[in-house]
Amino acid sequence: MRRLTILLLITSCLFPGVATASEYPILDNQVETRQAHLEWLLTLQEISMEAVVDYIDEISDGNGTSDLEDILAEFRGEVDDIESYITHLGLNNFLRGLRDLTTSFREETRSRMNEYDGKVLVLLVRIGEKIAENQGQLDTLKDHYWDNMKENSLENFDIRVERAQGVLDTLDERGYDISEAQGKLDEIAALRDDLEAALDDRDSLEILSVSLQALDLSRELAEIVRALQVEVPPSRVLGHWVNIGEKVVERTGVIINELKRLEMDTGELEEIHGEAEIHVAEAKAKLEDGEIVGAVGALMEFKEDLIELRDAYVDLVFPEGVPEALQEAMDALWEKLQETAQDMEESLETL
Repeated sequence: MRRLTILLLITSCLFPGVATASEYPILDNQVETRQAHLEWLLTLQEISMEAVVDYIDEISDGNGTSDLEDILAEFRGEVDDIESYITHLGLNNFLRGLRDLTTSFREETRSRMNEYDGKVLVLLVRIGEKIAENQGQLDTLKDHYWDNMKENSLENFDIRVERAQGVLDTLDERGYDISEAQGKLDEIAALRDDLEAALDDRDSLEILSVSLQALDLSRELAEIVRALQVEVPPSRVLGHWVNIGEKVVERTGVIINELKRLEMDTGELEEIHGEAEIHVAEAKAKLEDGEIVGAVGALMEFKEDLIELRDAYVDLVFPEGVPEALQEAMDALWEKLQETAQDMEESLETL
């Protein structure tokens, strides 16, 4: 009896193991992988339970399986509904419900085995035979799981690397020295081939090993990024915003000239644009002279110019005949002015 109990416990304990939370951010397609894994394991569980019912039916002359059949029917009904659980929380609740059913099945099996003098070794053989009879179905489910596991694991790896690269690119644009961080991210990206090879081999231990390497490197990368944001010199941040300011002024000037060519009233825009040019030039000169406070003040004035330019563009009324491309350029510029003003204010307030 003890060996039967151990067998059923091992099978039922496979379920919660699938639910182990990753220390990476959870991504949507990980639910699909869990479902595929569970479909495989639960089918194995169902086949084993069928073998138990068949054996109890044999030794009891058809008199001892009614409760087992009821539990098995309920188990099948729950498993058939697995695709309706589309979140990790839903799957966790689903597994808790199945755990209660498998516990009831195990206890009922123990009682019937004792009542009808069942032989544990015979039952284990019957379970093995039943599994062998259904090996084709199990292999199909196993292949589906591993195919899904490979596709989604590599996709998620790429997503995480892409997101990290986006953070580094933003820091680079804002004047941070990202060389060390980029090197660390490159180390992480280089693990992709190892991960793919482990997935192809269906080597769970190697998959775990590579994943832990990536996790350790990701933590190191996070520490580097945090240190970067603390240690970056104010002059580098200011230099970034002066560069951005010059580009915005240049683009705004092009748009104003296009509007003038269409004989639109650009007087207010030109006045604000002139102020913006002055403040950017002042910030650049202050920065070159090492006057950090003065450069910050000039850039904050420039930020206010951007807001005024944004509002002035909004107030413009386009007459018929204005080219669609120009209107689209105006919309894009308005969004750029708003975004730049907000980002600049947040950045300069940290200095």
